[in-house]
Amino acid sequence: MQKPSKSITKFLILIIIYIFPFHSSYSNEDAINFLKKKMDNIFPTIKYDKIKKTPIKNIYEIHYGGEIIYITKDGKYIFESGNLQKVEVDDGKYVFINLTEISSSEGRKNLLDNISDEKLFVYGKNKENYINVVTDVDCPYCRKFHQDIPVYLKNGIKVRYLVYAIKTSSKKNIVSAWCASDKSEAFTMLKNEENIEKK
Repeated sequence: MQKPSKSITKFLILIIIYIFPFHSSYSNEDAINFLKKKMDNIFPTIKYDKIKKTPIKNIYEIHYGGEIIYITKDGKYIFESGNLQKVEVDDGKYVFINLTEISSSEGRKNLLDNISDEKLFVYGKNKENYINVVTDVDCPYCRKFHQDIPVYLKNGIKVRYLVYAIKTSSKKNIVSAWCASDKSEAFTMLKNEENIEKK
């Protein structure tokens, strides 16, 4: 069989490039705007925070609160309840970097940052250096942690408590502490297993 001439080969390559361009003019911003509309149609009740491109071609990441879902650029496929892991080699061994967890952590931090001090039991006033602590007044480890509050305050770290109560009695005690004239003092008394005025 005779080989095609070089001029015909070049001509065919030019035609292919013209008909099937390798670089799409469809920008990242266009894709995100398209996916925003698609999300509004698919999940009208979900209020997502942002949509961003992932390191994988044609895969986008949707943030809503601390949750992450992945969607293809055309909006036809969604990956839910899974972790996107990046595979790297470190010192001759394979390691996995959980990209989903990194993004989820960012989402959880944003959720916590949007809870004002007025809605929590707070110790300290530092606006920049603080920690969020999920606590139960009946938890012995939480009580031990609370004994170190002065150390945190001395080092300029504010402690913000998000209260999780398992027992009904604990819930009633927390309500009483919240309604007290000095919430922090009442909460500390509960941590020290002292009785407070019922409210």
